[in-house]
Amino acid sequence: MKHHHLLIAAACATGITAPAFAETSAAPLGLDGEAELIDAAATFAEDTGSAERIESAEMLRTYTQEVAAAACFLYNDIDQTLSSKLMTEARAGFDKHIDALLNGNEELGIIGGEERRKTIVQLEDIRTAWGPIATATDTLLSKHDDDAAVSVIKSGNMPLFEMTNKLVSEMEGQYSDPAVLMQSDVLTLEIVGRQATMTQMIAKNACKIFSGNQSEDVRAELKQSMELYEVSLNALINGMPEVGIAPAPTEEIETALNGVLSDWQKMRPTFDTLLETGAMERDTQVEIFQHMASEMYELEDITHKYTIFSKH
Repeated sequence: MKHHHLLIAAACATGITAPAFAETSAAPLGLDGEAELIDAAATFAEDTGSAERIESAEMLRTYTQEVAAAACFLYNDIDQTLSSKLMTEARAGFDKHIDALLNGNEELGIIGGEERRKTIVQLEDIRTAWGPIATATDTLLSKHDDDAAVSVIKSGNMPLFEMTNKLVSEMEGQYSDPAVLMQSDVLTLEIVGRQATMTQMIAKNACKIFSGNQSEDVRAELKQSMELYEVSLNALINGMPEVGIAPAPTEEIETALNGVLSDWQKMRPTFDTLLETGAMERDTQVEIFQHMASEMYELEDITHKYTIFSKH
């Protein structure tokens, strides 16, 4: 059990810090001091989409693995309809969410563009790194067996994942403000948002293995992803106070999480067999791809439920 605590704690180590209240000095009160305090409190508590910004950053992180998993399945001619759909979705979604974080998007609940220079630079660097992968995605969608395009995605997805992972941490630290978003909610958003990413990391590494990459690194990454995924689902449902995770806050969220866990437990033995044998039947390859895509969508929906709940 202690191993589980350490696993989640390591995965969720972020830049979450207490808000830098010291940076803001209080103005002296005028004659109508009480009214000024009320106005200041209202301004301070104004929510311009703190949770939504973190959610969008998490979507970027998920897209890095969604496009990589889809590329592997598409290149290996496995369910071209779904793999093309996921690649197209990640291609458009990445552009939409990074633009929203930079410039705002009221439809996504992000009011106003990013103002912190450090975060703007981070977002621009991510957009630059995304460029070659976006181009390779366009190529692969029109020519499914393009070796150069799949190579670009294969080599670039993990560095981009690391960049977006750091962005999530940065956003969590920047927008964790007790007036609008509690740190406990930020931690939960981090975990549930990461779960959607893990579905695609699992699918990607499974595809690597059954399509011929039998390296120990890939096997270890798949095994660790599976373990973290399952431990985190249980923690979200039942709570893990040792690392600050509360149980599912509503019956609706708990039911949804239990559904994901139940579906995963049915599929888990298939991945265990793959780790043991390195092989997987064609029909099963299609099944696990469809299954992990379905779980990704469910977890993205649950993440949005947590985003709404965080405003309590």
